[in-house]
Amino acid sequence: MTEPTADVVTIPVRSLRFLVVEDDVDQRFLLVRTLNRMGMADVVEAPSGRAALELLGHDGNGFNIVITDLRMPDIDGMELVRRIGQRQIPVGMILLTGLAADVLHSAATMTQAYGVKMIGALEKPATREKLFSLLTRYWNPQAAAAVNAPVDFRPTAGEVLGGFAGAQFEPFFQAIVDLATGDVIGAEALARWQHPVHGILGPDMFLPPLTRAGFLDELSWIMLACSAMEARRWLDAGLNMTVSVNVSATSLVDPGYSDSVNEIVSSHGIKPSNMILELTETEAIGNAAAALENVTRLRMQGFGLAVDDYGVGYSSMHELSRMPFTEIKIDRSFVTAAAKDERPRLIIEQTVAMARQLGLKTVAEGVETRAERDLLQSLGCDRIQGYFVAKPMDGRAFLTWAHQRRAASEAQARAHRPEKKIFGT
Repeated sequence: MTEPTADVVTIPVRSLRFLVVEDDVDQRFLLVRTLNRMGMADVVEAPSGRAALELLGHDGNGFNIVITDLRMPDIDGMELVRRIGQRQIPVGMILLTGLAADVLHSAATMTQAYGVKMIGALEKPATREKLFSLLTRYWNPQAAAAVNAPVDFRPTAGEVLGGFAGAQFEPFFQAIVDLATGDVIGAEALARWQHPVHGILGPDMFLPPLTRAGFLDELSWIMLACSAMEARRWLDAGLNMTVSVNVSATSLVDPGYSDSVNEIVSSHGIKPSNMILELTETEAIGNAAAALENVTRLRMQGFGLAVDDYGVGYSSMHELSRMPFTEIKIDRSFVTAAAKDERPRLIIEQTVAMARQLGLKTVAEGVETRAERDLLQSLGCDRIQGYFVAKPMDGRAFLTWAHQRRAASEAQARAHRPEKKIFGT
């Protein structure tokens, strides 16, 4: 594994449009000048949250990133985040403040809770190095797809469903690695839209219209079937790994859901133990009794069950006490903050300890640096996924990568294996 470094990451800065929201004239000037010197040519200023909302309108007005101070008169940064979330404006958010780190972390968590894409939070002053670090994290295939898509392309639910009918959706796979051994033990399936005109589009483009129209279940079934098919290919290639697939909370209230899942998986010739179903903690479950019946049946059949985005959603402790989970996925917001802030670090440590007492595995998401990996290892986390391990890849690329990874691991093991001495020599 190699750690991504700033000098090898190329950000297509000309394609990004920034909105800087800061009531202090001098601070705003310095921030805009810093962005300009980084090559960010399209930077618009707003002296207040109210002015920012007027510039954003109801669709974002082509802005990709909003950098906002938290403390401002009238509409402050937190209210600005709330209104952006209510309007479902597809922008990334960078929070900027001189307040204490714990306040900044809480504001970042609030941003995610409102459904706004959180790029990061910075303490003032926002230096070039700090901004560059955040922007390299922002610039990944999923974000690139959303930024590269034409500003006026806002797919309707009908267009997305048309993509379903045209078999344009497929899973990309991000590897999950065991921290103790370094082995690739599985991958998470992430939905991608292979659009015939706009290229590969990430969920930021198609999830909002699907959610509003109530068609998330359709996407879940597609990802389930495609992922089961890929898992079969892995087995045929000699790679016995698990595949993790996100499950829509609305699916779990269907009495026949567990049987349907089992039928799909068995039809592709894989065992239930090769599949982990991830339930996003930020989704509320309407009919708890029906959901509990389904997940209990799935566990009885041998499926793994993970609680995703742990710590940022509904009643974490309560869900863990009643759902038969097999693993906890620690949200990337805690991973990112843990290197700098003692509170999220303690939360991860306590989560790992609790998981072990409950017999659950822990998986940390969004691991991007060696320092984050080392910290998680020292805290006892079991598994990690993120750019430090590998970026999401289509099925063919992932299979090639997994083979190469295993071959390199086996070669390294042979190199460190002591030579056998022949008797008598």
